[in-house]
Amino acid sequence: MTIGACLPMLGVALCARAADRPWISTNTAAADEDDHGTWAFDAWAERLGALRSAHATAEYTFVPTTSLQVEAVQARDRDAHESTTAVGLEFKHLFNHIARDGYGWGMVAQLGAAKTGAGGWKDDEVGTKVPFTLSLWDGDGALHVNAGLAKPRAERREWTRSVAIERELVKRVTGFAELAREGSSRIEQLGARYWVRREKVVIDLAWQRQRSDGARASGWLLGFGWYDL
Repeated sequence: MTIGACLPMLGVALCARAADRPWISTNTAAADEDDHGTWAFDAWAERLGALRSAHATAEYTFVPTTSLQVEAVQARDRDAHESTTAVGLEFKHLFNHIARDGYGWGMVAQLGAAKTGAGGWKDDEVGTKVPFTLSLWDGDGALHVNAGLAKPRAERREWTRSVAIERELVKRVTGFAELAREGSSRIEQLGARYWVRREKVVIDLAWQRQRSDGARASGWLLGFGWYDL
């Protein structure tokens, strides 16, 4: 899941939006049959233009089709000399099993809040998404498509949509790419995921670019994940 800080960064508004790693804006709909009462943790750092941010998530999977995830973010804009703290909560329920049907789909409900500096928690947002995942290449890859709606406080609701694809390139290495629109913002990402231990420990490295209202920023992302705990 990604939660931006609701902090304008070169015109790009990074608001409280959930996602599944390694994606910035995309949720997956692939239920793992072995996930019963398991935990997953992700942590990553981003540099996007003048913005530096650190993220941490914890996810608990009740049953393969139902999970709850929480994220905390600390971000700082070096140009504006402002720091922002954000938290978010995501509940996801899937309606079928991809291993059985070759595809999966579900619903995601999201809630986020943020504060700048020493101020109070003033920025919040609610949202929902419909994720769809199609298994490809005999299970060695997948296509993810999302459509959703987000409503920041005191602002108009915004449509969100994304498409992402992943495929195993060589043993233990998966390549991935993502293209998303969140309101007026456009997000692009290209990266690779290395499984230190298959289905257990992972390292992500990606390049990203975001554009909004004519402003652009690019940078990198480095992440680590621990799954099926």
